[in-house]
Amino acid sequence: MDVKKMIVIPALVATLGLGTVIGANTLLTGNAQEKKVLTMQEIEKKALAVVDGSVTDIEFDQNRYRSIYEVEVYTETEEYDLKFDAYTGKLLNQKKELRDDDEDDLIENNTSTTTTKITKAQAMEKALTKAKGTVTKVKLDDGVYEIEIIDGQFEYEIDINASTGEIVKFEQDIED
Repeated sequence: MDVKKMIVIPALVATLGLGTVIGANTLLTGNAQEKKVLTMQEIEKKALAVVDGSVTDIEFDQNRYRSIYEVEVYTETEEYDLKFDAYTGKLLNQKKELRDDDEDDLIENNTSTTTTKITKAQAMEKALTKAKGTVTKVKLDDGVYEIEIIDGQFEYEIDINASTGEIVKFEQDIED
């Protein structure tokens, strides 16, 4: 009986060891199809494929259950609030409202070629020279790009003049 125990125990240990090696290898190599968050530019293209208009606001929101992009798109008469899955780009929710006069002023200011000389992408690039991290919000309001960046420790709010590309405001806070 003791001989059988001496044979079975090392065999069991070897089997467990092999399983551990296989499991550790799977953890280290990861899933071949790891999820990657889509860029704001990719989401903007998806939003404009859904609604032909002007994107006025893109915001990345992440919680422990889901990562989404919230996008505002204005047409001549309506405002659309769209929500996209940040990994797949799938449209999750679409809400449409009639625009009021204040929103008409906003869209005119945001699309005017005389006041806006830099693109959203250029404004993001400029903001990322001041603070490294992930851009979570870009909004054009009264000729100023309002950009939020997080880096895991800090949250930055950077305003970029849409005409000159100059940083007009920079704030840094501890991330919540």
